[in-house]
Amino acid sequence: MTRRSLSLLAHALFVFYCSGVGMYLLLRPWAPVHPGASPLLVSGFFRGFVSGIGLVHLAVGFVDFRSLSRELGSGGVPDR
Repeated sequence: MTRRSLSLLAHALFVFYCSGVGMYLLLRPWAPVHPGASPLLVSGFFRGFVSGIGLVHLAVGFVDFRSLSRELGSGGVPDR
């Protein structure tokens, strides 16, 4: 594989990671919790904090996706 294709693959995997983890962290804290759960898992502050980390992952993935699509359109190698 060429250096450019490895760079594109790395960017694509990073976008996939950020999207997957971001959606999981955004939605999972608000799923129903079993009755014997730790009080921390029921706390709104903790749920909001974890969802905020999910939003950060989604934002970073979106920015990297935009960078990747611009580089693919121009034919250049993505910056890192």
